[in-house]
Amino acid sequence: MLRPRKLGHVGIFVKDLERSKKFYAEVVGLKVSDELPGRAVFMRCGHDHHDTVLFQLPPEKLSRSQNDRVEIQQISYELDRLEDLRQKAAELKALGIEVIGPQQRGPGMDKTIDFPDPDGNTIQFYCDMDQMGWDDRSRPPEQWQRKPL
Repeated sequence: MLRPRKLGHVGIFVKDLERSKKFYAEVVGLKVSDELPGRAVFMRCGHDHHDTVLFQLPPEKLSRSQNDRVEIQQISYELDRLEDLRQKAAELKALGIEVIGPQQRGPGMDKTIDFPDPDGNTIQFYCDMDQMGWDDRSRPPEQWQRKPL
């Protein structure tokens, strides 16, 4: 069985995107890599494009009590290369698990496969995520591409 080499990133649904961005930046100490205004903030503590992604909770779920727990959007694990993603997708499909991908997604331009765990949480395997360089700058949004691989 192919195994991941590290935990990649965690996606978190948040009730107030701007409040959470401020908390993760000022309290946790993460840097913002990119933003999809009103939808998502990609943040990091190292050189990977992101290790934490904050997603605005959809409006239909905002009506819940403020004390209700918010879901994890995804848990992501890194593999070495695209061929590993293809192999893992084949292993999962052989087990009868529905797989989305491989596909390329931006920001971060990582190649991914996604599948549900037994409780419906999204598990993602990825490879080839953009790295942040000495200038702390991300790839411009016009270069972000989403495509099947």
